Amino acid sequence: MDTNGGKRMSGLTITGICFALVGILVLIWGATLEPIDLSNPDFMSFATGGLILLAAGLCMITGLPAMVQIAGLWLAAVTTMLYIYSLPDTPLMIKVIGFVPVLALAVWLSLKFWK
Repeated sequence: MDTNGGKRMSGLTITGICFALVGILVLIWGATLEPIDLSNPDFMSFATGGLILLAAGLCMITGLPAMVQIAGLWLAAVTTMLYIYSLPDTPLMIKVIGFVPVLALAVWLSLKFWK
């Protein structure tokens, strides 16, 4: 709040909004460069990067409901796991091992934002 009773945005909120917008733009840009295919690693690299930026931005915006932040985190986590799964010439066990830290980070951050 400022001295006149109006609300002001903090620098963290402005940065979060910028991150979220850049994440959406990266996702759109990737969709224009590569065909939208969840099994195509080239498209999934854009999708994963864009959704991670979007989730990071949502987590930086103050006053946003925790459910929106948690939904963004899990959307980024699922997309990251789809990207790992789409990698060619990678044994299935290595892919499953890659899922573990992604899930652990998503659960940990969800619990942090839930409080």
